[in-house]
Amino acid sequence: MAVLQSNREKKLKLQDLNSFITCKLCSGYLIKPTTITECLHTFCRSCIVRYLQDRDDNKCPTCSILIHETNPFEMLRSDQTLEDVVYKLVPALQASKPCNVF
Repeated sequence: MAVLQSNREKKLKLQDLNSFITCKLCSGYLIKPTTITECLHTFCRSCIVRYLQDRDDNKCPTCSILIHETNPFEMLRSDQTLEDVVYKLVPALQASKPCNVF
């Protein structure tokens, strides 16, 4: 991958971007990236939904901020732009994306 930098191209490796496009819960590439509006941490939709369903405290798995006292799902937002970036960087994901994602 090449990035334009002051009229010069700089080569980037996908591994250099992995920390920005992987889920902290499953360690895989973000599938249906979903952001917690309180803290802006992003996870795969299925990962964060499962995480919140399995817990009673409704806290972000990264920073422990309270998401919402009674219904944390109200504070989750899909991130279509990030999903587009992930699929652009890792095109094989789009061809193999699961159909049973929330």
